[in-house]
Amino acid sequence: MIDIDIQILVQALELNPLGTIIVDARDPQRPIVYVNPAFETLTGFDSGELLGRAWRVLASGSKDDTDWPDADQLPDLPVPRTTAKLRCRSQLAMSDTVEIDLAPLYDKPGKPAYWLGTEQRAVTRDPNETGSHSESLLSVIRDARMHLRKLEGRDAATGILTRRAFEDLLQRDWVMARREQRELGIVVFRVDAFQEYRDIFGRHAADSCLRKVAHAITGTLRRAGDLTARFSDDSFVVLIGSADTEKANDLAERVASKVRSLAIHHPRSAVARFVTVSYGSSAEVPAWSESCSRLIQRAESELASPSSNEGTATVSSA
Repeated sequence: MIDIDIQILVQALELNPLGTIIVDARDPQRPIVYVNPAFETLTGFDSGELLGRAWRVLASGSKDDTDWPDADQLPDLPVPRTTAKLRCRSQLAMSDTVEIDLAPLYDKPGKPAYWLGTEQRAVTRDPNETGSHSESLLSVIRDARMHLRKLEGRDAATGILTRRAFEDLLQRDWVMARREQRELGIVVFRVDAFQEYRDIFGRHAADSCLRKVAHAITGTLRRAGDLTARFSDDSFVVLIGSADTEKANDLAERVASKVRSLAIHHPRSAVARFVTVSYGSSAEVPAWSESCSRLIQRAESELASPSSNEGTATVSSA
């Protein structure tokens, strides 16, 4: 058997023009564990809101768990091959529904570990239509969706908040916390040696890496009011609505550990063999004479230089 590096396989899936997902067949909830960019364009769902979610979210076309149907859309295992029809949510999706071909991926004979879903029919095409015209249509739709994300305050690569949208919400929470005299916490995460990772694997793999890190961060948040955003090219920021220094530090450590556990290979990292994050944290009760930018600046000033794979930093407090 040919031994192909996992990063090569990931890059191939990221570049695949057909919408592709991978579903964990071992978990009764059938969580989605991979979504490529073409699938996002196809259905109007962002990877950040699909990864780790039950398969049923695609059957209803809704993020609201209460709207999910009772029956799972995946057939009982094992089945050699089947198709499923999914609803699309976005007005910029290519059609109202999309059919995907579901094929089992085995890690043991006769027992599928995953399902690979690949787009089969997303839009009715003219038999005489050229491939270049179809690619142009995909390009227009992709650009339109990216523009819409910007208008909605969403980062095009990760699907989470942009820095500008985050700062607007931070200002709102800063005023409320100042009035209530409660602490706000900020954690800034930086992906170590991210430019080197991009130089090796290219833009698509780098965007995929950022999406995984973003998902690790959002999956660690416990409160509905906590926010996360893409802060710069290689960094993220988290606002904890009610947190002291201990809570901010605990969140930062859990995220750093979760990112390391992703085991994303990084051959040029000076920290570890895998992608890691460094972080800086700050927590304080907003002062009447201070701006909310102070909280971010203090967290950035505490951002650790990557010197070990632990990704630790000092947490400051007013």
